[in-house]
Amino acid sequence: MNNLRISILTIILSTLTFAQGSRNLAVAPSLETQVQDLAQWFTGSFDNEGQVASNSSVPLITMSNCNVQLENTNFAVDTQNVYLEQKSTAFERLRLYSFSKGDSVVKLSIYNFLNADVFRGLCNHPELERIISLNNLAVTSCNLELIWQPTAYIGNNAPNGCLTSTGGKVVSQVTISKGKIDSLDQIFSPQGRLLVSTPIQFRQVDEPSLALGLLAVGIWSLAKQSQKNGTRKNYELRIGPK
Repeated sequence: MNNLRISILTIILSTLTFAQGSRNLAVAPSLETQVQDLAQWFTGSFDNEGQVASNSSVPLITMSNCNVQLENTNFAVDTQNVYLEQKSTAFERLRLYSFSKGDSVVKLSIYNFLNADVFRGLCNHPELERIISLNNLAVTSCNLELIWQPTAYIGNNAPNGCLTSTGGKVVSQVTISKGKIDSLDQIFSPQGRLLVSTPIQFRQVDEPSLALGLLAVGIWSLAKQSQKNGTRKNYELRIGPK
């Protein structure tokens, strides 16, 4: 009788454990959705000010990312292209990040520009004007595979990384989630010596809303109009009859 009770209890506990595990098992979205989500999470204004506040040895870096279009329509329709502009007191980095479907993962291809100067400040322009010519892109790209997790995408290109112009290599790791981008670029010399290895923690920065922008313009217009009216009244007082 006791054995029967123990067997029944074991079955009940096993059933409950399986049910709990089934509820916790998240289903990955389609690759098309993953590409769109990644591009959306990657766009916006970011900085690592919070990281700098806790570690003064880390440089302050600002990053502006925005959707762009490519002139050549031969690029895959389901590809999302994002222009990246990073700035700090020590460097400036302008790149094209291209998200596309891979084999059960999202493929990230990072392109250098042949002439990056023409794109500086591109995210300040209307979206329809953000057009990049394929003739201005390097032939080769640095690639990573991003793997879906329930709340983030994780990727790296270790151990081979990508070749640098000096003959070394850069090995990249990145974790992209909503409002957060954590990255680590390890730069090696041609002899294999590690030169740079500083993780950067980007957090999205809230941008002023359109309503606040319109309100500011309205206040400015009223101030200018009041100034003009005041000038006109003073002028009329000066030239009016005594």
